[in-house]
Amino acid sequence: MRIESITLENFRCHEHMEFQFSPVTAVYGHNGAGKSTLAEAVVWCLYGTDILGKSKQDENLMHIGAQSMAVAVTFVSSGGQSLTVSRIRSGKRASAITVNGSRPKAGQIEGWFGSVSEFLSMFFPGYFSSLEPKEAKIILSKCVPEVSKDDVLARMNADSAELLAHDKFAMGIESADFAMKRVRTDIAECEQSLTRFEGELDAYESVIARGEPSPFVSKIPSETMAQYEAIKQDMVRHEVNFGNREARLDALLAQHKSLADSYRMLKASIPKADTHCHTCGQTLPIDQAEQIRQQVALKQTGIQRNLAQIVAEGKRVKAEIEHLNALPKIPEMDPNGEALVKQVEKQLRDEEQLKIAHEAMRRTVQMAKENIAQTKQCMVEERTHLEALRRKLKALQDFRFEYVRAQHDKLNGLFGHVRIHLMDPNKETGEIRESFRIEWKGRPYRLLSFSEKIRCDLEIGRVLAEARGEVIPVYIDNAESVQNLLAEPFCGQVIAAYVSDMKLTVKHSVDSQVA
Repeated sequence: MRIESITLENFRCHEHMEFQFSPVTAVYGHNGAGKSTLAEAVVWCLYGTDILGKSKQDENLMHIGAQSMAVAVTFVSSGGQSLTVSRIRSGKRASAITVNGSRPKAGQIEGWFGSVSEFLSMFFPGYFSSLEPKEAKIILSKCVPEVSKDDVLARMNADSAELLAHDKFAMGIESADFAMKRVRTDIAECEQSLTRFEGELDAYESVIARGEPSPFVSKIPSETMAQYEAIKQDMVRHEVNFGNREARLDALLAQHKSLADSYRMLKASIPKADTHCHTCGQTLPIDQAEQIRQQVALKQTGIQRNLAQIVAEGKRVKAEIEHLNALPKIPEMDPNGEALVKQVEKQLRDEEQLKIAHEAMRRTVQMAKENIAQTKQCMVEERTHLEALRRKLKALQDFRFEYVRAQHDKLNGLFGHVRIHLMDPNKETGEIRESFRIEWKGRPYRLLSFSEKIRCDLEIGRVLAEARGEVIPVYIDNAESVQNLLAEPFCGQVIAAYVSDMKLTVKHSVDSQVA
């Protein structure tokens, strides 16, 4: 991918300018002539940011006094396809981007050129080295060849590798981080379980140390209990008799009523002698009349005898009713006996509570004896599980460190003079600690000259571009500070900006080292 042309409208110091570019282009101009503006215009056109990748900078990029600005950049791919990207900002509205006159699909620009940080790391030397380590690592991770799980396990000791042999790490180092987080959670839960078991064990041992409670013995004297039982039996008997009296009284009253009813009915049935003819009403003959009188007298005698029996029975029932009614309404008890009963019953209730507490203590001791062995076994199993989890965590930590080391080795295998350190050994613990340092020809980046820094950044950008599979143009600012700049092994378009005492000028040249 190379830049063919850039058209500017009210962008920075340029009101209206158009520039053409060749595979090797030199840009000359005095300070403030707008050389760096060309690079910034490309970045704003693609991503809507300034040259540092900061968004919402349109007000600062717009030409002073202008109400709108626009940038159009025409790219030519390695296959010869032309691609014109335009971005326009009008008034206070947000900028709008088009590709060959149409609105691009979401992520289409990033698909061609990468994220703004990736693009600037390849396009503008000096940007990558200014990034925070975390962001720089993210960009580098996209160009590092994939590190397989087997490659990492081969670097680890046999025991740790065996622990992770069947684990899946689909996300590489992120998967290892997730697994470590999960194992740490399991360790915390396991430690909590151990603490709970230790508390239970202490409680069981304390209960067993107190020993079995002594057999429960009642403090109520046997003589008192004997008196209590005798008085209770007497009270029951009185209550039974009282209950029987009420029932007997009800039965007697019912019987007396029944006798009265029987008396009235029987008395009403006493026959009278009738010596007249029922047909004609004349007096019957003497012998017939006498016979009737004898029969009636015989019946009357029998009825009178029955009436006398009913009267006698009624008097007996009445006498018994009067006797029962004369008795007291409630059973009379000895006050001393009642007091003794109340006292003993209170003592019995109190002792019942003591019996319950005694039985609870006995059962607690029994349960402690039954559960202590099981708790100890659970603690052994939990400690074994905890030790296994800690070994697993250590193995995951080793995996993570070895993964970073493998990344480190593969990453630096892509460079010639550059070395990027992603870790440092900890001399005290022997562990590998993550870091981020750049060296060029064995010297720290911070000690390099400006020229050396540019060469270092060019090599990093070249590796990033090769990893993407599509070369990105390189815009080198202050190129006059880099001796023999074009002797560098560029793999794509080079735009070099030089400070010169002239107005902004673009010159084209051909260099065999640039593809």
